[in-house]
Amino acid sequence: MPRLTRLLEPPRLRTVESDEAERRATWLELFFDLVFVAAITELGTILGLHLSAVGYLKYAALFVPIWWAWAGFAFYANRFDTDDLVYRLLVLLGMFAVAALATNVRGGFLHGASGFAASYVAARIVLLVLYARAIRFVPQARQLATLYFLAFAAAVVIWLVSLAFGSPERFVGWGLALTIELAAPLFGWRQIPQAPIDVRHIPERFGLLTIIVLGESVLAVVIGVRNVSWSRNAAAAAAGGFVAVAALWWVYFEFLDSSMVSRSIASGLVFTYAHFPVVMGIASLGVGVKYAILSSRPGGEYGNVGWVVCLATLICMLGLAAIQLATPPVLFDADVWLRLGTAGLAAVLAVLSSVLSPILIVWLLALALALQVVVELGGHEAHSSA
Repeated sequence: MPRLTRLLEPPRLRTVESDEAERRATWLELFFDLVFVAAITELGTILGLHLSAVGYLKYAALFVPIWWAWAGFAFYANRFDTDDLVYRLLVLLGMFAVAALATNVRGGFLHGASGFAASYVAARIVLLVLYARAIRFVPQARQLATLYFLAFAAAVVIWLVSLAFGSPERFVGWGLALTIELAAPLFGWRQIPQAPIDVRHIPERFGLLTIIVLGESVLAVVIGVRNVSWSRNAAAAAAGGFVAVAALWWVYFEFLDSSMVSRSIASGLVFTYAHFPVVMGIASLGVGVKYAILSSRPGGEYGNVGWVVCLATLICMLGLAAIQLATPPVLFDADVWLRLGTAGLAAVLAVLSSVLSPILIVWLLALALALQVVVELGGHEAHSSA
């Protein structure tokens, strides 16, 4: 009987005030992240087939629902996960929907748009069922859970209605639905104190997603160029890309102050939303480096693709700067200026990408990121010893 009770344990509010030991990500959460990264990887493949400004805009547009679907499950689990049988089965069902979402990414704006929308709706319906459980069993979080349930349900209705239309009306509906979903936490900020997040757990969840996407960026390059005859230029582009990714890892995991999540609701929201450009920038950086390597081959047909690396670095740095801006006590501290400076360099190089080689662009940005690591190391070391 105790075992059966454990398997059917209803959701409860798990907050920082609880008596339990420090939470760690569960194996189910890690499994869940890997399925989402599969969708991100597939999306990166599509970007590689459409290396243009319009292609990148479509990449960003499809990245939004994928990332927000991950965030929806992550924040629900942060507050209410009891890891009972019902929760596990529902999350596995949600993962299956995300896997279907990944298979329909290639046609997200074409013939597969209906499949993409239907897969996303299926994932959101699973989340609605989870929130319905929270509304029933967690009275202290009922107001917030109800607000999220209504917002996500309204968005699901719009997604379903969009299936009856063609483009561009369908995509207008998608934009409206996502706007409602993304705005839900902003409208629910008054209820958050009654149902706070576990501020020890959320930074770990975002960190795990980030480290997996960093690894995926390296893997995308390895798989994408496995049949390339390596020349000096190709090796130089690959080395520069690895230096850039390693520097981003260092900046994120050494210098990003995740304690901001616990300081205020506003800073926690900034931490959440700013991770969208951070994660998307890292993911698209891998695509840019891959095609910089391919363009270095004699007779390479990809031309000047350095702008992809520039844009990826730009949006990632802006996201990291936004997080740092929300970290007291100094608004524009040295870390913010360094990240904005690197973003500014990326913007300038993007403008010049038609006349600069992709290899040179990769290395200039890699050196700028590495310099940022060195300067921040010195600054933080001086601050800690003061």
